[in-house]
Amino acid sequence: MAGLLGMAGLLAGAAAPARSPAAPERLAGPALPASSEAATFLPAGIADAAGSVACLRTPEGGVESVDLVTGRGLWRSPPPSRALLIDGERAFVLEERPGRRLAIAAYAARSGKAAASWTVALDLPAWASLAEPGDGRSWSRFEVYALGSPGFLEVEYQARQFRASGIAPQQTAGEATGVLRLDLASGRVEHRLGARLPRPDLMVPAPPGARFQRVHARPADATVALGGPPPDVEGVLVAGDLRLGFARTADGRAVSVARWSAASGELQPPLVIPAEADAIWATLDRRHVALRRVRDQRLVDVHSLATGERLATLERPVDIAVLGGRILWTAYAGNDELRLVAIEPGPGLARWTRTVWRAPPTSGQLVP
Repeated sequence: MAGLLGMAGLLAGAAAPARSPAAPERLAGPALPASSEAATFLPAGIADAAGSVACLRTPEGGVESVDLVTGRGLWRSPPPSRALLIDGERAFVLEERPGRRLAIAAYAARSGKAAASWTVALDLPAWASLAEPGDGRSWSRFEVYALGSPGFLEVEYQARQFRASGIAPQQTAGEATGVLRLDLASGRVEHRLGARLPRPDLMVPAPPGARFQRVHARPADATVALGGPPPDVEGVLVAGDLRLGFARTADGRAVSVARWSAASGELQPPLVIPAEADAIWATLDRRHVALRRVRDQRLVDVHSLATGERLATLERPVDIAVLGGRILWTAYAGNDELRLVAIEPGPGLARWTRTVWRAPPTSGQLVP
């Protein structure tokens, strides 16, 4: 405890909040309005801000809208398609239609009633498809990220082609990136080739003199993660205005969490979570932490970063988020099927499951 109090004093003495690392260089383009908002992410999908409805990836590469309380399917966008954003009552989806024509479509989030559709003219390489074609020696990925603001939707796309030859490591054989800015009133689409959208910081440097553990975390997006925990990163976790630094206690029987405001520098009371953990794992929502047990690494305990309370124990999770008081996590069924599981805090009773990824029969893709 003395060590923890010493850390708290050190942080309180650091008057200025930690400065963020330099942002990656962006190509010239219109600045985003200050009110821009990204999607609310869960494993393999996006949700509305309340955590009541989500658009999930389907094993076929399409989109399915699901009631997050019951797990009931609401409507589907056929493959290939990608969920972009749920903004109030509307769900935005990027769809690839016959003839490889791309369109941004808006649907009523719960009923699936088509609200609008905008054709997007992109001159992409033949391999750059939402269907992610491959032939064993080469394969492709097509990722999207969206920001909404009053009257506009911005969509970043990143298509990459990979190639493997003999025992050589995989190489990037092609890349196509850009940002689409859609005026929702006029339907005008502006295309900035090669541009990227700004993302919230994942980690920032620790205040001078403070020492924290490396943690496992990945950027919040709709990527279908196929292995867990995510990569380990150094520094302080960003959760909105909150900054979170993690350390193991001297006896190794607990994890201490230092918490402070980035804007004011005000330090919250230190949090101590009794747990012998060999991995500290930030959830996608950034308001919870998963601690993998030292003595049984199959099991991961999910704790609140507000109270330290343990909400659930998961077995071999791949990706984790807590939304609307519900724990949503992916896990493998067999070796070739990834399922999303929704449970309520407490005994960990599964409420519903959904398959979000299935390995193609001839893909040769190895599961980490």
